[in-house]
Amino acid sequence: MWFYAVTQIIMTDAAPEPTQRLNVDLPKSQYFALKSYALHHETTVSQLVRDSLRGIVEYDTWFKAKVQAAQTDPRPALDAQEWDLIRAQKLAQRQALANKA
Repeated sequence: MWFYAVTQIIMTDAAPEPTQRLNVDLPKSQYFALKSYALHHETTVSQLVRDSLRGIVEYDTWFKAKVQAAQTDPRPALDAQEWDLIRAQKLAQRQALANKA
């Protein structure tokens, strides 16, 4: 997949805000699959792409905040044995819950 971004200014009565135009070259099969998905969800391919990019940016922001919080956490780090014990306990709890069902 190959793409490039072009800055485009839309002129309206309100103050113009720059927007990004994203051109993506997709194989026809992928494009039609995306178009079909968009039609099924009563939206446009452009809106799907915008929503996906917004989700990526939101996830990236959330992930960076989590990393920063972990790096500034004043608690002492766990050693490998403590971490393995915690993982084993959590796995045992999950398996016990799965066996109940």
